[in-house]
Amino acid sequence: MKKILLTIFSLFILMESYSQVGINILIPDSSAALQVESNKKGVGLPRLNSVQMNAIATPLKGLTIFNTSDSVIEYWNGECWLKAYEPNCYYCDFQMTITPASDTLDRTIADSVMATVTITHTHGTQPITATWSAIPPSGVQITEQGSTTIDTSGSFNIIVSANVFSGSGNVPILITAYCGNQARFVTFNVYIKPCVQVNIVNDYTNYDVQGLNSVPLPAGSLQCVLVTINGGVTLHSNDATLPSLTIGNLNPMSIVGILNNGAILGRGGDGAGFQVTTVGGNPGQNGGNALNLTTQTVIQNYGQIYAGGGGGGSVGLSYTSPSIPIIGSITIGFGVGGGGGSENGQGGAVSSGGITLGVFTAGGSATSSVSSIPGLGGMITAAIPITISVATITITPTILGGDGGAFAQAGTAGTASVGLQVCVQIPFLGNICPINLTLPIPIGGTGGTPGLAVKRNGNPLQGIADGTYNAFQIKGTVAP
Repeated sequence: MKKILLTIFSLFILMESYSQVGINILIPDSSAALQVESNKKGVGLPRLNSVQMNAIATPLKGLTIFNTSDSVIEYWNGECWLKAYEPNCYYCDFQMTITPASDTLDRTIADSVMATVTITHTHGTQPITATWSAIPPSGVQITEQGSTTIDTSGSFNIIVSANVFSGSGNVPILITAYCGNQARFVTFNVYIKPCVQVNIVNDYTNYDVQGLNSVPLPAGSLQCVLVTINGGVTLHSNDATLPSLTIGNLNPMSIVGILNNGAILGRGGDGAGFQVTTVGGNPGQNGGNALNLTTQTVIQNYGQIYAGGGGGGSVGLSYTSPSIPIIGSITIGFGVGGGGGSENGQGGAVSSGGITLGVFTAGGSATSSVSSIPGLGGMITAAIPITISVATITITPTILGGDGGAFAQAGTAGTASVGLQVCVQIPFLGNICPINLTLPIPIGGTGGTPGLAVKRNGNPLQGIADGTYNAFQIKGTVAP
């Protein structure tokens, strides 16, 4: 027993002398109080979660544990628990994520995409400031929604917007957040699909965007389309019932942009014609529409969009006498056609078939181009004198076909009146005309109404509001 006690006492003396402990090593390094050597095993520190770690009362400065909540070694520096890589209690650290990290913008269903950036403080109390940088294509807008300065945790949105006139391609957006000497980076990658480009470089009649470009624009397909009308190009119509430009058979949810540097001119209505069987007149044809929409559309109009003018009404009359011996019955008639509306409305023709005695005049046709002059209605103003004894009766029919309307204007109605003058030759007094009357005859045809500058057909339109215009760039009505 005495030998055992002596041995233990000697060991304590020895440990006190060297103040070192070596495990698997006979002579520890002189700088180490405890040195462990192994090529198969490690040192297992006390394993505590964050709650257990923070529950330690008055921890020893330098106390070290393995935090199972964060899977990291932490130590107490006398003021706070620090992760092994953190320099001090005021060190700033944070996490930053973005959702989604990529997206595609096709401009049909929506004209923007959005990603949410979330920032969470993991250490420190300093504010975190975020910024973004990118080089977007022409017309693409990048904005943030919400505060980009985060105190503890929070989020903000990055929004990428593009309309039908914007450029296309890949748009990488780098989001950077700073706190102290710490920085984090995430990227939002957006692909902006290109729109189908339709370039109109020559004059054309009755242009159908889908019908004339059916390979890239299949019938009924959902598309983003940019139609560019070059300067100096004019789109016409050869029929007032057809528009000069129509989008055609695309899915109505498609988005179509029209960049107009040329002219879109509605066809003028034709002037009304006149048949000898007509007593009165016929109405002039209505003017044609310039632009017909079948999808949601955005217009940038730097040229002209003009509605067709209405055609003028015709007017006339005919009279067939009872049978006259030897010569039989005769038919006397007068008739004039209406003028054509701008542009290219044709003057109304007049048939003189079956007339024995009469005067007939066709209406004039309108000219072409943005400077179109509408056609004038036909006109008859011949005086017919009849002498009976000392009296002279002068009958002056004034028969005027309606004039064609200028762009976006209605044609006028045909009118007829008869002037009656009775003069008597009285000795010593000379020629006395006690009767001098103008008798209107309400028998003329009405003028045609103008077409529309833009017929929306219920489709949304940006760039030109509904209303009636009389300006150099647009003449006529934009209507639902």
